[in-house]
Amino acid sequence: MSNDLVPIAFPLTPRMQAFIEFRDALRVLGQAMHNQSPYAWLAAEKEVADMLLGEGNKKPIIPNILSLYHVMGKHFKALAEKHPDFKDNLGKAVSGLEEHADNIRQAMPEATSFLQTDAWLTAYTELMRKQDPLGHKYVLPQTIHLLWQGEDQHATTLYSLLEPMIQAIEHLNQMLHAHVPWENRIAKHGADQITFAAQDDIGLLIIGLPKSLMHQSILPSCSGFRSIVRLRFTQWKAGEVSIDVDDDLPYALMMVPIS
Repeated sequence: MSNDLVPIAFPLTPRMQAFIEFRDALRVLGQAMHNQSPYAWLAAEKEVADMLLGEGNKKPIIPNILSLYHVMGKHFKALAEKHPDFKDNLGKAVSGLEEHADNIRQAMPEATSFLQTDAWLTAYTELMRKQDPLGHKYVLPQTIHLLWQGEDQHATTLYSLLEPMIQAIEHLNQMLHAHVPWENRIAKHGADQITFAAQDDIGLLIIGLPKSLMHQSILPSCSGFRSIVRLRFTQWKAGEVSIDVDDDLPYALMMVPIS
């Protein structure tokens, strides 16, 4: 990937959606621990817990993610049959996927047990409810900075339980982002339309945004269905309403044929 591009992923299938959302929640969790930010940590922990346990109007995401590993493995095996010269390397890639999928399965029991019994997470969850009979919304904001200073073991314990999942997710994410080459495109008047052929089975759309646009707070949005996707670039400025960009903008596109 070019160092000048910032990748922004748009999932087009439920499996990819589960994967990207879980990846991002784990990244926020790690960033919150690094920055010693307790509220960001609890918000990310709640998101991870909802995904793993199937709470908060979410379905458990691990079946979808393991299914994605299986599909990716099948894809590599099919490539190995078509390209015998790369059979050894593709075989190693399949073995790596299987190993990481096993690591996710093995990490699940302890991680979910921690999340189900974590008093911090329970207090935060109650704080977010409309009804808070125990007064968590008053106690937690006044004490969380003190508790965090003496309870950093809470963060490191959970993070260590999730680390096999984190490594597995980042490994697959790297494979997805290196799977096909970038296609350079121009968004005319800040917009573009991406059309997929009937035989395409695209599960992930990755927009490569030049850092120069990112520094101007110009970001893409995506709408449409799997056969036609419309891309629109808008500018987000602090304290201002977002506006559509009318200039021709260069960007890169990667369409990952794994769904």
